[in-house]
Amino acid sequence: MANKRLLRKKVAVMSIKIIVAEPHGFCGNENFGVTRAIMIAQQTAKQYPGKTYLLGEIVHNQHVVDSLEQNYGVKTVHRLEEIPTGATVVIRAHGAPPETYKEAEKRGLYIIDATCPLVAQVHKEVKKLAQEGKQIVYIASDYQHDEALGVVAEAPDKVNLTTLADLDKQAITDPKNTIVLTQTTLSTLETKDALEKLTQKYPTLTIKPHICPATTQRQEAVIKLAKEVGLVVIVGSPTSSNSKRLREVAEEVGAKAYIVDTAKELNPAWFKAATKVAVSSGASTPEEILNEVIERIKTF
Repeated sequence: MANKRLLRKKVAVMSIKIIVAEPHGFCGNENFGVTRAIMIAQQTAKQYPGKTYLLGEIVHNQHVVDSLEQNYGVKTVHRLEEIPTGATVVIRAHGAPPETYKEAEKRGLYIIDATCPLVAQVHKEVKKLAQEGKQIVYIASDYQHDEALGVVAEAPDKVNLTTLADLDKQAITDPKNTIVLTQTTLSTLETKDALEKLTQKYPTLTIKPHICPATTQRQEAVIKLAKEVGLVVIVGSPTSSNSKRLREVAEEVGAKAYIVDTAKELNPAWFKAATKVAVSSGASTPEEILNEVIERIKTF
């Protein structure tokens, strides 16, 4: 009996402590972000049952896309030609180029815009600056990111698209007349360092970073825990920019960090000898997926 009590005590001491970052998961509310976009898609599907289409993934998370199709009958397509005339098209949270709206109207589609207002703000900023004759440098996480493509299309002849990795290669010929804007989901640490270097090189540049508050808050929470714990698991889609940035900022401050889309992707070896692990999730990750990951970690 004594040996059994000793064994139970030993197992309890060795169990890993899971610390969940706050905030985490879906960003926004009924007014902005992922929460707003999903609500719009759900409400539209109820209003136009069987006739609601998403032009591309509403957010970068397949679990959300599948849920909308299974529970609300929302179909995801990648070309307007796939949507029948008279149906409803929902513009996703990342926004879309102006031509997309024009083409949708020509095709007789009813447009519901779920673009995050924070992304829409960057679209408006680009149009305004272009009309003022400014040159614009737009920094994205990837040259093909949906948000970036939509923003650049507002004034392609005035916007120079680049990434943080290629920013030092930029030759700005008229810095006084150049404005630097950013994608809303960039790494706060990496962007801060890159912009400081750019300002040192071109002191007369105007910098207008647009990293959204939700992105900043989630990254700050992960950075704090990463420094304290040293081991971080991010739950998010491999196609999600903000999820990948969470892993990156954790690594930048010295932690071991991993990203998983589901609990099945967890590797027990990551937790060998660990006493604590910090867990967070991307802004487009459903809470139930995070909970499944947490329950799985408890079994290691």
